[in-house]
Amino acid sequence: MRIGPAIGAGLAAALAIGLALPTYAAPDDISRVKLPAAASTRAEQALAHAQAMFAGDHPGNARASVNPSRDATLALRDLVRVRGQLRGTAAREADQLLARPAATHRSCTPRICVHWSDANVNQRDVIPGNGNGIPDYIDQVRDTVDDVHQQYVAAGYRAPRRDGDRGGNDKPDIYIRDVGSLGLYGFCTTDKRFRARGPFNSWAYCVLDNDYRRGQFPALDPIQNMQVTAAHEYFHAVQFAYDALEDSWFMEATATWAEDEIFDDINDNLQYLRRGPLRQPQVPLDKFVVGGTHQYGDWIFFRYLTERFPGTVGMSPLVRQMWQRADASPFGPDMYSLQAIRSTLAARGESFARLFAEFADANRRPAAVYDEGADNSYPRAPLSGSRLLGPGQSSGLITRELDHLTSATIRFTPTGLTSRLRITVDMSKAFHGALAVVSTYPVGGLPVSSRVALNRLGIGTLTVPFVQGTESRVEVTLVNASARTRCWARASSPFSCFGIPRDDNSPQVVRAVAVP
Repeated sequence: MRIGPAIGAGLAAALAIGLALPTYAAPDDISRVKLPAAASTRAEQALAHAQAMFAGDHPGNARASVNPSRDATLALRDLVRVRGQLRGTAAREADQLLARPAATHRSCTPRICVHWSDANVNQRDVIPGNGNGIPDYIDQVRDTVDDVHQQYVAAGYRAPRRDGDRGGNDKPDIYIRDVGSLGLYGFCTTDKRFRARGPFNSWAYCVLDNDYRRGQFPALDPIQNMQVTAAHEYFHAVQFAYDALEDSWFMEATATWAEDEIFDDINDNLQYLRRGPLRQPQVPLDKFVVGGTHQYGDWIFFRYLTERFPGTVGMSPLVRQMWQRADASPFGPDMYSLQAIRSTLAARGESFARLFAEFADANRRPAAVYDEGADNSYPRAPLSGSRLLGPGQSSGLITRELDHLTSATIRFTPTGLTSRLRITVDMSKAFHGALAVVSTYPVGGLPVSSRVALNRLGIGTLTVPFVQGTESRVEVTLVNASARTRCWARASSPFSCFGIPRDDNSPQVVRAVAVP
């Protein structure tokens, strides 16, 4: 992302007061700015983090199995971002990490090339009669990545950028290496050097494992592991063609969404649902957890949106339109993640806050809402509280403090001969995205959902049926859909544009009364 006039002024002010601006996980705009001494330590931290990803790169230290939270793509991307701040031994070590793997052979299609060495690949041709002199596994990788490339391009995505003659020609390059021994599925990165003010789009090269054997990848069979990793990592190469330095959560969430679009029957991304909004609605959607998997679980938000707004053929265009708005190539809009998402929805006449609230409510019944929710046993968002209410009884004031892009659901269950439930909410900062959704669950019928109409103070009342034996329950989902943030404010911020959210710890209050 480039520095606009306002951000540039803020950067100058920060340097003037000695603010230690980030290097590791730095804002896109300041990746090559000369920083105070304290910040150079963060560049070394970026190097150390990337080195940790590749520690034990020999058989004696091989890991027993892969760890989904080990994300070499973004660790190396962040190292690229700060490479210009490293000197001496640290700079040489960074260059070694960012160098392309050695390879002695190459097999290409008109679109991509795969590189390998004899020591890394089983040389047997296991397809009888193949006879092309190329190991069968290489054939499988090449054909898979070539097909993935064509599917993304057919869906309207920008093809990965040409890289000059790196790899022997200008096609995107895939290298084969035993990354499973490092606990990695694979990764993509770039050997481009970025200028301080951009542009920040880039070519990429990718590295995939040399066999995806079950001993290291126990969840799926080897070919399935290779396929889903190829789709995920190659989408990173596509992302780099728009903005290599985009918000990390957005990169991982949409890549995990894309892998399931390409290989719908593999379902490797189901493993992340329990770490994302479905099971952790109290964690902000745009939080990137270093060493965690929450950002992978965020793919379900993009699945929700693309099921709401499907394309006529193939992949929904919605995510592509978001990346087109995030485009940091010359003359691109260069929006950060939440800007791109909100702008894309607004162009369709849709409200991000309303859709996020409906998403939060829908996650209480994923088996009914999502196309594959029942077949794939999507987990359900947990309750934040529950009350039994008989005639004339009140729940009292129930308060939940919500951070941005989070939610909490309270359940009310009728006991006795009540007839209605009067729900009153006090949504602080309602004009900043606080919303409430009420869902009534009739016995043997379909749920009915309504948003509570709020006045200018954020207060609203809604009365719904509440009869024992007729309604099994009523649920109120309190939502903080605020996307307001102060960008480029904190090096350690895990949120969009390295910002400080403006509406966290926001108290939301609900009171329910069973009335005749």
